[in-house]
Amino acid sequence: MSSFTLVTAAPPTPNGDLHLGHLSGPYSGADIRIRAHRLLGADGLFVTGSDLHQSYVPTKARRDGTDPLEMAEGFADEIARIFDSARFTPDAYVRPWRSELHRDIVAEFFARLHDRGALRVRTEQALFCGDCERYLFEAHLTGKCPHCGSASDGNSCENCALPNRVTDVVAPVCNACGGTPEERPVERLVFPLSEYADRLRAFHAATAMSPQLEALCADMIERGLPDIPVGHPTDWGLPMPVPGFEDHRIYVWAEMMPGYFAELAEGLRASGRDADEWRSVWNDPRTEIVQFFGFDNGYFHALLQPALLMAYDPDFQLPRALVTNEFYQLGSSKFSTSRRHAVWANDLLAAVPADTARFVLSHDRPESERTSFGWERFHELADGELAGRWQSWLTDLFTRIETQAGGAIPAGDPLPSQERFLRLLERLAEDCLNAYSAADFSPRRATRLLRELVSLAQDFAASQSRTRDSGTGSGRAGAALAAEAAAARTLAQLAHPVMPDFASRLWTALGETGEPRWDGVRTPAAGVRVDTAARFFAPLPADLEARVMAS
Repeated sequence: MSSFTLVTAAPPTPNGDLHLGHLSGPYSGADIRIRAHRLLGADGLFVTGSDLHQSYVPTKARRDGTDPLEMAEGFADEIARIFDSARFTPDAYVRPWRSELHRDIVAEFFARLHDRGALRVRTEQALFCGDCERYLFEAHLTGKCPHCGSASDGNSCENCALPNRVTDVVAPVCNACGGTPEERPVERLVFPLSEYADRLRAFHAATAMSPQLEALCADMIERGLPDIPVGHPTDWGLPMPVPGFEDHRIYVWAEMMPGYFAELAEGLRASGRDADEWRSVWNDPRTEIVQFFGFDNGYFHALLQPALLMAYDPDFQLPRALVTNEFYQLGSSKFSTSRRHAVWANDLLAAVPADTARFVLSHDRPESERTSFGWERFHELADGELAGRWQSWLTDLFTRIETQAGGAIPAGDPLPSQERFLRLLERLAEDCLNAYSAADFSPRRATRLLRELVSLAQDFAASQSRTRDSGTGSGRAGAALAAEAAAARTLAQLAHPVMPDFASRLWTALGETGEPRWDGVRTPAAGVRVDTAARFFAPLPADLEARVMAS
């Protein structure tokens, strides 16, 4: 295992509140991964930022009649509050308009690309709105994807994740006035992605990624990789530091690559280290770089950004794992901020404990296919599983520790059946820790293993009913009770990445100190006092849906 992990999450765009679809993907995933890494006693950083220069920011501000920077600041504040409520704990949440490091690192990155001859000048056809006198790309126009036929903005399709040339978007419409765009020639800087095809194949072969992302990458390379404009003649974004193109703005998805450098630098500074160490930390062979993003951003993170990094410096380390998620749906269609088809994160987190929301979102995380949120399902997992089975078992265990052992962990020599139970916990723990690893990351599998642990513990408790002594808590009965307490201790350890508050409270109730840490499956020390009055889950309000949806 590497000694340091750098976990990145694709920066959220500050043009709206976050809904559960947002929380179910990169941000919960990145937080779970860094917590799992630290559970093992290892060091690392989780960094993200605010994706200010997406074209969706000024288009949203224009519709609302507000200043785009003021709007972005407000939504960035709101996103930070939601992260805090959800117990997402990035070590850096970078706002580019406040970060001199971000501006300087991005400028140096593109200046170096130009100096190395990695950027080419091309005169190509582009779309303009004659009425608005505006260069159209991304959020400035809407049409049909030329590859799959779904509704699409310019440059890339949210549905199939394939890029487009903008001029090939079917039936494009200017989003500002509704007019039909016209083609005009424009001179701009492009990045010849096709020149990196062989190196990208080698990168993909060595990198952990989902079968869906593998297929997307292989398909795009087979089709022939396009030239990608990395600068646009627009007025929103960082200026291109290349002579003759100072009035162009850096393409935001290309900006994101050095943006991750800046997030690392800010994360190092926040942790008390020198921000200038970012190069050595990124390139340390002991550093494992893991990136989290939605599948719709797959082409950017798996093809464009790695190739830009290869062009910037072929000796720079590439990510070792690319972790994607599909869309989390509300009913039969995806969450949508613009259509107000959403359960808003703020509203839900104000009504339910963060751990409950984290558990449900992890259990039904859209890892390999689209999954759906529903209130019946939410209650099934929150009330039936957590407040039902988990709390019932822990209450029963703590009651028996109180009545049979005076509220302390008893001693005793385990019987073979009790030893077999502990070995079974060890095998389950190994599987669960593997589900938290970068190469096989799956909170869905981890939460199902947590459920299995509780089931095994309940079955074990039932099987030991004839072994129990009456009242003393010593001998064989004491060993059985201690083995069951070991299951509760293991649950606190393994649940910590997904449910940090619950895990910490259970860990403390069992007499442990500090935060949960992985030191193997073990029985708590004999004689340690247990907070047998501790309670962890309560049923949710019956009118929860009405409360949340009325907010």
